[in-house]
Amino acid sequence: METPNEINSVYWDEKTKSWQYKIVKVEEYHGFTECQHCRRPMSHNIKSDGEFKVVYVKCACSRS
Repeated sequence: METPNEINSVYWDEKTKSWQYKIVKVEEYHGFTECQHCRRPMSHNIKSDGEFKVVYVKCACSRS
């Protein structure tokens, strides 16, 4: 897998009670956790805006 420069992350928005998306810029990439079913990434360990974080993405089996 190629190191991404940005990730389209997904998060739960309490105001709208729905999933929202946000593009996150990647400073450093430290790997991912894969889905047990489809074997595609479902979270990424990155450094963004000077801090380490885990950003979540929809894996392949959750897409319609």
